[in-house]
Amino acid sequence: MPRLLSGLIYSFSFFFAPLFCNSLAAQQASNFVIGAALPKGSIIMHSAKIKHFAGTHPSGLELNVQYQTTGTKYWQQLYSYPRIGASFVYLNYHHPVLGQSFALSPYLSLPAFKKLTNRVHFRFGTGLAYFSNKFDRTENPGDNVISSTWNAVIQTRLEYEFPIYRSLSVLAALGLNHYSNGGNAKPNLGMNIATASLGFNFLKSLNQPPTIQQPEIIRKRYYFTLSSSLGIKQRNDFDTVRYVVKSVALMALRRMNQKSTLLLGIEGFYDPSLIPRRAWDPRVEPGTTPDIKRLGINAGHELNFGKVAFGTQVGWYAYRPYKADAPFYQRLETKVQLHKNFFIAADLKLHNVIKADIIEYRLGIRI
Repeated sequence: MPRLLSGLIYSFSFFFAPLFCNSLAAQQASNFVIGAALPKGSIIMHSAKIKHFAGTHPSGLELNVQYQTTGTKYWQQLYSYPRIGASFVYLNYHHPVLGQSFALSPYLSLPAFKKLTNRVHFRFGTGLAYFSNKFDRTENPGDNVISSTWNAVIQTRLEYEFPIYRSLSVLAALGLNHYSNGGNAKPNLGMNIATASLGFNFLKSLNQPPTIQQPEIIRKRYYFTLSSSLGIKQRNDFDTVRYVVKSVALMALRRMNQKSTLLLGIEGFYDPSLIPRRAWDPRVEPGTTPDIKRLGINAGHELNFGKVAFGTQVGWYAYRPYKADAPFYQRLETKVQLHKNFFIAADLKLHNVIKADIIEYRLGIRI
């Protein structure tokens, strides 16, 4: 999957912060888990362009801290009282081109199976990663997967935890780590690493009974939002100019229940990175500038976790005079409701499902 998860954004770590900080403030001091693990991985060959990294097996160390939610917020009850945590992951790639990476990622760990003290969790998170090496046309031309010192990291994994002695448990996990800058700098093929981890968790007094709350009443099922976004992209590794891409969107939303919201909207785009294509595109008449304005119609779904929502959208360019890429686009979004009438969001816009187009930062109001 060349860039399916590409750049779900450096700042996504910020969007997990409301979940993490709210739960931290609400937990008793004893209601935590501290863990350490040794991950061993293998770089997935998602493109023939990275075959020079075949056989690369990074290894390292992971440290994490988690807080067990107990139902202080109603959404925690809806998701069977998940854990909210943060991890620090160090990887040595044992390859002179790639070097080392250091990643900090807030995450949400959803229980998939619980029986007595044995647990299976599905964990996902995203944050920031620092790489010691990156692409340089002169000094490091072979690194076509990482072209920025700072990158987004997305982590998903399935964990099995079982006790061995009092508050000590063993953890075994299979995961997938993705590193990318989402197209802010090129080349950016991104790096996917399949991992297997073995470690220990120290659990401190997690026997507190969960709080059972009455369902919250949804007072307004229908509403509208108006938002605008900005993003920065580089067209390719030969064109080093950073282009500012803008959009404006009007959305109609329907809150189905406490977990789900449906949306339908219309949005306009202005992407100046398309203009330089006139120099080589035979569809553009010499001496003219293509009309790069676009109007899209999109529909989607949001999964709600209190004030945080994770959205998926599919759109179609109803107006696209300059047909430089696919007529359909997709979006993965994380949104935080700062106030009942204001929200911020960050999203990854893609074409053809796997091709990252741009990271958008959005500010919106609820009408």
